[in-house]
Amino acid sequence: MKTKLILSLFCCFISFSLFAESSEILININVANKVNTFKPINIFGNNTNGWANPVQVKDKIQEAGNYFLRYPGGSWGDCFFWNSSGEYDEQHNWVTYTDEYSNSALGELLYSQLKMIDKDNKTVWMSNKDTDFPNHQWVYLDLQGKKKPDKVIIIWGNYTNKSFPFAKKFTIQYWDPKDGRQWMPYDAEKNSWLNTSAVSVLGTGGKQEVVFKPVITQYIRILMTESSAGKNSEYSIAELQVFEKGQEIIPANNNSIVASSCNTAVELNANNSWIFGFEQYMEFINSFSPKKAIPLIIVNLGSGTPQMAASWVKYANKIKNYNIKYWEIGNENGGQWETGGPMNMYDYTRRFIKYYEAMKAVDPSITIIAQGQAGAYSGTYDGVSAIEAFLGRLAKENKLHYAEGLVTHKYPNWGQKLEDLLASPKKDMEEMAAQVKKSLEKYPELKNIPIWITEFNTSDQIKPYDISVRLENGLWLAQYIPEFIRHFGNRGYMMLWDVMNGGSAINNPTGGDHGYLQAEQGPYQYQERADYWVMKMLTNYWALSGDENEHTMVEANVNNNMIAVYANLKPDNTLALLVINKDPEKTYKSDISITGYSPSNDAKIWRFDKENYKWDTSEQPYHANPSNPPSEFSINNAGEKFNFDFKPYSITVIQLKKK
Repeated sequence: MKTKLILSLFCCFISFSLFAESSEILININVANKVNTFKPINIFGNNTNGWANPVQVKDKIQEAGNYFLRYPGGSWGDCFFWNSSGEYDEQHNWVTYTDEYSNSALGELLYSQLKMIDKDNKTVWMSNKDTDFPNHQWVYLDLQGKKKPDKVIIIWGNYTNKSFPFAKKFTIQYWDPKDGRQWMPYDAEKNSWLNTSAVSVLGTGGKQEVVFKPVITQYIRILMTESSAGKNSEYSIAELQVFEKGQEIIPANNNSIVASSCNTAVELNANNSWIFGFEQYMEFINSFSPKKAIPLIIVNLGSGTPQMAASWVKYANKIKNYNIKYWEIGNENGGQWETGGPMNMYDYTRRFIKYYEAMKAVDPSITIIAQGQAGAYSGTYDGVSAIEAFLGRLAKENKLHYAEGLVTHKYPNWGQKLEDLLASPKKDMEEMAAQVKKSLEKYPELKNIPIWITEFNTSDQIKPYDISVRLENGLWLAQYIPEFIRHFGNRGYMMLWDVMNGGSAINNPTGGDHGYLQAEQGPYQYQERADYWVMKMLTNYWALSGDENEHTMVEANVNNNMIAVYANLKPDNTLALLVINKDPEKTYKSDISITGYSPSNDAKIWRFDKENYKWDTSEQPYHANPSNPPSEFSINNAGEKFNFDFKPYSITVIQLKKK
């Protein structure tokens, strides 16, 4: 009896183990049902930048199949001066020469919002006169949690320089603590700013103290409605302090102060020899062979001018004959982290029009794309989406044809758990597609406008830790790109963030780095991260590297949410299946059924999993160990129906040829 019981328990254990480690699934591919078409050259782009010279990794970039490259990189776009040969005009804006070139440089705003919290009365913030809202300029302080402020001290700009304007009339406001949104209030859908008891205060200039009844809030705002310089003029503040019961609430960091706009007067940094400048970038771009790379240039909107943008087009396309086709105006200008931001969409469009016209006057053949963040609002509390605000402002001036492409950036999903993130690409892209479609409803002539995601990767706030250098990031990436293809196809363009970035991954066990190659010097410089190998799988095996021909995504279904599957019918009639197993433990045994296509029995396989890549935090500098290319092998049991096992946490490409 005891022997029978032990044997029974043993059998149960074996049965449970098999159940825990493997599971059966059904995968159905219908080649006759087209989902969308796409061009790999446009989908598999990447970002290069001015702080991490990519010349030494050019071959790796080509091997990864990235030929569409954006420059000069993210937030640098709005403080980047392509040519340091030039001079300042009377307003201290940079006027670029076109008959001579010196290495690119970075610049700093002379009148940025940071001047209000630098404890220096000799520096000032000044608003931008180029706005649709001259009588509605504001600055606010983030008090870092609920406080009970009751007084502000404003040192107006004319305290520093008598010619600088101040607010003749202003109101002290606070953000409603009951509002569900208590972060970045400038991008909220509705206005939850409430007046304190200090309403329509008459500005005195100089140093002004304003006392009001205490309020509970995280944000205090100075709303300026009339300038001392007259109608449609600027405002300036040297220092802003907020108090509670006589104690100053000290700003926590530079992110604590936010302004509606900033004057574009600038000072170029003298030390620019280390920057990977524009001419170096074009030499790098033109070194790609045999297939040429395509550049996308970010034009400085945050601290630049239309003249500077036009001079860049002239120098690049008329003097140097680089024939750069694609130009992007600004970068994430709706965010406070950007130079000159946050910029509301109406002001963005106002300036976009000036840039567009100046650049097109030099070269009408170029394509100019605009910021149009899906899911964001106008920045003016009117409930209008960012895309609708942009298009509406263009339409108001009969310039809707200036909309040649809309740019959005995606870094999902803030604060999300890892398992939810890996399940999210399908839903995330469905939501984005719906947002774009809704924003275009008033403009049927733009229903097929190109949609550009010029930056995307996972958020660095995934729980329990940043996954950007880990295998899980590759599992997410392998789904995110095909889901974008599903909805946007040939009208879609994507640029991963980025080739090399730098971050905390090599010295922080929970740190990250969005670069798919390590930027930092040391024994692992240029080491490939999981994203690199997955990108190579998608471009070289699931699609065709740098291909400008049309590929067809066809219907692919699976009966288990832990598996994602995508099918691509290539121009040469090869059928490639991409299968992602998001389960960290289970192997899934599959029955694969293909209709509308008769594959031969022989198939090539590429698989990338924990045997190929693992992030190692046992010893600094942290690195991948191993970091190996996808495993490659063949099978001879393929056909219209066949079986295949998908290992835990794996990305697999099955390449089938027609009989």
